[in-house]
Amino acid sequence: MESLELTALTPEIEKAVKSYSKDVEVAILQRLDETADLILDYIKEHAPRTPWTHEHLGDSFIKESYGEGINKTIVIYSKTKGSIVHLVELGFKHRSGKLVSARPFLRPAYDEFTPKMLDDIRKIINGGG
Repeated sequence: MESLELTALTPEIEKAVKSYSKDVEVAILQRLDETADLILDYIKEHAPRTPWTHEHLGDSFIKESYGEGINKTIVIYSKTKGSIVHLVELGFKHRSGKLVSARPFLRPAYDEFTPKMLDDIRKIINGGG
């Protein structure tokens, strides 16, 4: 093993920390994107379908990314049916007085995939990618 002079040690440590940070950032962003894809697939598969239309609720959901690096945000939303998603997810009382029961599909997707993603991010940070 080569020996380093004390003055050369600081730049080497700085270089190693930058490399580690970049590897962690790339791995976290990749895991975030993978989780968003899993959630989107779950939503498309589990959203209620109606037999009288070919424009199903689940098919209206899309994923969009905003920002980059540590400021990246991924949003999953219904592009065309946003005005009814909360009614299906949470249920509602119809004007006639009939209760329409909830048919959750968003919260179960979040509950299924987010804890694993957070655990994976902890492991990435501790292990360097």
